[in-house]
Amino acid sequence: MADDPKKYREAVQAGLDRAYDHPNLTEKTFDVDSDRLIIFSDHHRGSRDGADDFWRCERSYHAALGYYFEAGHRLFLLGDVEELWENKHDEVLKAYKNTLALEQEYHRDGRLERFWGNHDDSWRHEGDVEKHLHKLYPGLVVHEAMRLRIVDGDKPLGLLFLVHGHQGTMDSDRFSGVSRLVVRYGWRPFQRRFKIPSTTPSRDFALRARHDDAMFQWARKRPEKLVLIAGHTHRPVFSDPKVKKERTPDEVDAELKRLRETPDTTPDGLASLRAEYELVRTEQFGDPPKKMPLPCYFNTGCCSYGDGDVTGIEISGGRIRLVRWLDDEAAPMFKQLADESLRDILKAVEGSQG
Repeated sequence: MADDPKKYREAVQAGLDRAYDHPNLTEKTFDVDSDRLIIFSDHHRGSRDGADDFWRCERSYHAALGYYFEAGHRLFLLGDVEELWENKHDEVLKAYKNTLALEQEYHRDGRLERFWGNHDDSWRHEGDVEKHLHKLYPGLVVHEAMRLRIVDGDKPLGLLFLVHGHQGTMDSDRFSGVSRLVVRYGWRPFQRRFKIPSTTPSRDFALRARHDDAMFQWARKRPEKLVLIAGHTHRPVFSDPKVKKERTPDEVDAELKRLRETPDTTPDGLASLRAEYELVRTEQFGDPPKKMPLPCYFNTGCCSYGDGDVTGIEISGGRIRLVRWLDDEAAPMFKQLADESLRDILKAVEGSQG
């Protein structure tokens, strides 16, 4: 199956179908103008050793939690929060007491929702949640997925479906037990010894891999006309209701020639255009990212980047944003990487033909 794109896509879509159609799936509402939400995923919190991917991101994440709590946001943690393939439950919970204390503030205020992913799928079992998490978050329910109905007062606007996104994959879902052993006894000692970060920041929000494409195709084909928000891939994806077309080398070259013949052309103007020309005429390494003709799939990125930044999806004031903490100056503020009207996103999805 690994070499058959069609079978891979079908397996992912079957896994997402199962999560979406689960009879006990939680459903809640979200007012497009008055409610606020921040979604983070893929922290991979470990035990503060060389294999801990979250440790370097701790300060950025704490700054973000402090900001969003005071601003009145709900906090959704979309899976792989703890790295339980590499560590025991109590190792992680003991290592990050201050982080847990910040998240407990949201829970006490009724603003925390937690989801399980493949690396913390122990939380799918109520017994493990009661034993390890209820002493920190009394009564906490850890979801596999959730439907979030977007409303404007009493008027329905659309549907968000939130899930970690590993569903249906062979290594992360159906044979996760084998993968867990490989990671714990193979990769973790190597990573710990050489302190290798497992994730690097993405520079492109389009679809860059077959798993992103499989999730996009699933969301695109669902009859409910929904928007999927997931994690798992560690690559931010931000849909755009306006598909941007990249200019061809000939188009850019023609403009370059016109500018060169214009007497008052500035060097800076020529420089920017020449950069675009060299970019579009150079063949890309690997598979080029795919553009999304429908804004039905978003991905949070992760909270375990090797440079200490975290990314997330923020929804407030009728807008949906891809944000990064910290900003370019390493100040305790977010940098807005992308921004669109949530109403426009939902309208585009609702008007699609599937």
